[in-house]
Amino acid sequence: MAKSVKSSRGRFVSGLVLVGAIVGLVIVLQSAAEQRSWASAEATVLERIKSGKSASLKVEYPLPDGGKQVQILSENGSKHEQGTRVTVRYDLRDGRVVDAALADNDQVFWVLGVMLGVVALGSLGMNLIAWTRARRPE
Repeated sequence: MAKSVKSSRGRFVSGLVLVGAIVGLVIVLQSAAEQRSWASAEATVLERIKSGKSASLKVEYPLPDGGKQVQILSENGSKHEQGTRVTVRYDLRDGRVVDAALADNDQVFWVLGVMLGVVALGSLGMNLIAWTRARRPE
């Protein structure tokens, strides 16, 4: 295996996987940091919508201008029933909500971050194997 990794094709693939994992990790971390900077509000679950194995929540939450926003958000974290209170993060531009998510959906970023971190570390190790010089027999 080490011999095939040291080929030019093996080195290229190892480098490509490392670059892809690092770019993916940066994007996940940037998205998580951006979402944490959004405004948040206490919302009420109006309805829980099941579709196959996934679930979405229809929630209503107040906006800073006094209006109310009703939106359907995907539920990736813990299960919420109708009538429960949840925290919603939303991105407000020009007085309109352009994106929103449940505040307890941070688990997605953790899972993706850990997975991409493991891939990046494995790829870094593979690149070390691919680019080190072979030992000459004495």
